[in-house]
Amino acid sequence: MAKRMITLIYPQVLIKEPVIYRLSRTFKLIPNVRRARVTEQTGEVMLELDGEEDALNRGIAYLAGLGIKVEPTPEKGC
Repeated sequence: MAKRMITLIYPQVLIKEPVIYRLSRTFKLIPNVRRARVTEQTGEVMLELDGEEDALNRGIAYLAGLGIKVEPTPEKGC
């Protein structure tokens, strides 16, 4: 099993959508929210993901396809 630490920056239209839930269910990933900040205009979530390497890659591509900015985050940033 592989692990990735990423930061997600959500556009306003996706703030109320269950994106992390869908990511977890669709790609069989285990999410751990390490930090989050949500306003009416944007959302930012630092997320640790565990799963198979291929599933991680597909899941991250899925998020980017939704219009979520995905940035790799060093573990020490938690």
